[in-house]
Amino acid sequence: MADDRKEPARVETTLEKSARLKAARLEAGQQKDQRIERATRKAAARRKVLGAKP
Repeated sequence: MADDRKEPARVETTLEKSARLKAARLEAGQQKDQRIERATRKAAARRKVLGAKP
């Protein structure tokens, strides 16, 4: 028979989980800022095209 032993699943340590979640929060914050900046630019362009006062 073939050697069918499987390696047990690796358990994430508390420090690794904290680092992963911190990075995810940082990335989410950056993405939010990018969405806000894009929306601001689009709104400014829309106002310019429609002839509204700046």
